Amino acid sequence: MEIQVDVERLREHLLDEYGSAVFSGFPAAVLDAWEIEDMDGYELCRKAEKLGIDLRKFQAW
Repeated sequence: MEIQVDVERLREHLLDEYGSAVFSGFPAAVLDAWEIEDMDGYELCRKAEKLGIDLRKFQAW
């Protein structure tokens, strides 16, 4: 089953996660955050899936 993902909401979520990592003592997460800003929707979804994020939480209605 294919779902439509609200890519911008997913992007914001990932940036929040990486921002939290930076301020928790993982400065290298800044590089990942920069990459996330430049990813297209397909790349962003693949990254999220690799991180174990359930894309159904970001389903576009």
